[in-house]
Order: sequence, then structure tokens, then C-alpha cells
Amino acid sequence: MEENFTTHQIGKFCKVDVSTVANWIDGGKLSAYKTPGGHRRVSGNHLLNFFKQYNMPIPRKLSSLDKERILVVDDDLNVREAITKVLETKDTYKVFIATDGFEAGQAVSDFNPDLVILDIMLPKIDGFKVCKIIKERDRNIKILAVTGYPTEENKKKILDAGADIFLAKPFAAEALLKNIENLLGE
Repeated sequence: MEENFTTHQIGKFCKVDVSTVANWIDGGKLSAYKTPGGHRRVSGNHLLNFFKQYNMPIPRKLSSLDKERILVVDDDLNVREAITKVLETKDTYKVFIATDGFEAGQAVSDFNPDLVILDIMLPKIDGFKVCKIIKERDRNIKILAVTGYPTEENKKKILDAGADIFLAKPFAAEALLKNIENLLGE
């Protein structure tokens, strides 16, 4: 789950008083929500965007939030491990894993990924349905669909469901990284 920060923590990061942080929130400069007890909380992503918008140095505690979030959804352990190993060669990605369509839906909600590497042949809910659900929730999430069954029918069906790119298994690590970089605009 995404980390959230208190006004006190943000004040420490910025070396300002808690009332200054509250003023930023009340003035609409920093997006926040209130807990049922009335305490302000700021999501890590909103805080990171705030630091970038105002050209403030990003505290070390937040530097990991500056990574592109990638969700790998595949029911095959070997494929998940291989993709994760490739992604870990880059220090700019934070990787999350899901093994089926239900886990993928929960992970999209919890981690708000920038990109989903999605196997189309999944147990419980297939990748076609998962892709459609993700795109209905957030059109900005990029989807790289992968499959060991690269028929023209599957390709058309997954692209129609909203996938941005279709990649047939097995694929080279370089091809995977190139497609990811293209999708994320790197």
C-alpha cells in the first residue's frame, strides 16, 4: 500500500513548522485528505509532485517514490521471476507482483502502477477482462500485454481491450525493456 505522511513528517522533511504545511494544504498547494479523526495525511505521490512542482530537494525517504511503478501479472512463477530480474537491472523501477486477475485488480488499486505487464491467459479472470477493467479505471496506466499464444485473434482482442503493446513470449530482455521505455516515455 502507498505510504502516507503526516503534516509533522512533512514539516521535518521541509524544515518548516507544521502550521506552514497546514497552510500549503489549506491553500490548495499540497493535496491531502483527512482521517476520520480530522488529521491531515498526504500520499507519497502527492508529496513527491509537490516537491517537484516547487523545485524543492527531494528527501532521501521519498526518493524511492520517484521510481516508475510496474505491476507484473502472470500466473507462471518462472515468467514473473524472469521479468522481475530484468526490471531490477534498472534502478528506476519499483516492481509489484500479482498472480491472477483478482490480485491484479487489488494491486492496481493499492499501488497505482504506471505500467502493467499483463499475461492474457490468467486463472480466475483472464487478461482481456483485467485489461478492460484497468483502462476503465485509469486510461493513463500503460499496459504491455504478453502471451505464449500470440495469435492474430488474441492480439486484436487484447489491443481492443485497451492494451498499448502486445508482446509474444518468449521475448528477449532487451525487447521488454525497449517496450517499457517507449510506453513510459523514457
